[in-house]
Amino acid sequence: MGGGMLRGAIAGLVSGLLVFGSSVAMAQEPEGDVAAFRRLRAEGLAAAQADDLVTASARLAEADERIPNHPGLMILRARLAMAMEDPLEALIHYGRYGAAGLVFNPEADTAFADLRARPAHAAGAAIIAGLIEENRQPVGEDALVPLFELDGPVLAESLVRDATDNRWLVSQIAGRTIVSVADDGTVSPWLEPNPAVSGVVGLALDQARGTLWATTAALPPATHGWTGEAPPTALLQIDLATGRVVGLFEAPSDGREHAFGDLALGPNGEVFVADGTGGDIYRLDASGTSLTPFVINVFGSPQGMVALGDHLFVADYSSGLWRVPLSGGTPVRLNAPPEASLIGIDGLATDGTRLFAIQNGVAPQRVLRLALMPDHSEIALVEVLAANLPEIEEPTTATVVDGQLVFVSRSQWNGFDPGGAPRQTEVPPALISRLPLTPEHD
Repeated sequence: MGGGMLRGAIAGLVSGLLVFGSSVAMAQEPEGDVAAFRRLRAEGLAAAQADDLVTASARLAEADERIPNHPGLMILRARLAMAMEDPLEALIHYGRYGAAGLVFNPEADTAFADLRARPAHAAGAAIIAGLIEENRQPVGEDALVPLFELDGPVLAESLVRDATDNRWLVSQIAGRTIVSVADDGTVSPWLEPNPAVSGVVGLALDQARGTLWATTAALPPATHGWTGEAPPTALLQIDLATGRVVGLFEAPSDGREHAFGDLALGPNGEVFVADGTGGDIYRLDASGTSLTPFVINVFGSPQGMVALGDHLFVADYSSGLWRVPLSGGTPVRLNAPPEASLIGIDGLATDGTRLFAIQNGVAPQRVLRLALMPDHSEIALVEVLAANLPEIEEPTTATVVDGQLVFVSRSQWNGFDPGGAPRQTEVPPALISRLPLTPEHD
């Protein structure tokens, strides 16, 4: 591939690569993995666009070392290798992509087509194409079962199980509320109207204290058609018995954009709040009086979190899975098997031993089981529990209830345009599904 064609391929990848994190500058000393990855990737793209392919290759290789197996970067490195007339290197990176269980369209990839046309490398390209086709096959179709639907353009994001009243509580971003769903699928209003509420995003249930914690953020599906100024993002304390907001904790007024999202409940009643836009994590102490920074200037876009043992496990959409001491301290990104790609994880859940991840930032979107080493120092095994199923469409978050992983398998995110307007008159209903964690899936 010549320089001009390469620039076209790079231009098509730039926007896709950038969605894995916000553009917030990081001020770490020394430079952290996420900050270094972004810098090196940007330098590599700039060099490639200037036809300095040697520098581009070196910078992207360095970025790959900082955050291994980033899907977009693997494809970019493969295409760059073809532009540099190094088909063997291209085979390696296309092969890494396939080994990660991911898919792309070989017919539409000009560099891969060039690779397949070369007699000396056609056999290797054929193997990769076969692997990509295997990655398109359904996984978990005999295990995944739809649980209930939510009609209308609601955009379901999170759910919890209220065992006391035998009901599900589900947050809605476009619907700007939380609804109660009975076991027979009957949907009822639950959250009392409050002017501080826009889109409702994350949920965390403290059953012992009779509290549901939730986050609200003025995301486009929530603010579409809104008259007046939308309320700022905040953590909400909601009385479980009445659905009434009894406490509110706003993001800091520091001139940056913030959007609170996922939540995690600590072992002592503390609440951890992920700011997916600002990139930081906040902590509300058990007394419920002070929302303070917990991790700053580390993550690109923190999403799902769970407390397990004496650590908080955090899924950073841009860089994979991290571990942070609950008492505070330096976050550590967990190593994973060499072929695994953990970019684009949204939801994270645990059964007290293992982690379960909802990965919607890759193709195919999928549900993963992550087995940790006994000391929780790294990920020993990554297993795909469900993928390539019609019930899985922009999945978001999950919870483990009675040996089942219950998750938002169709959130409706792709039913709204960037401005938050529904893309069609009748959006397919949001879907909650369950995946039994039987011994055969353990």
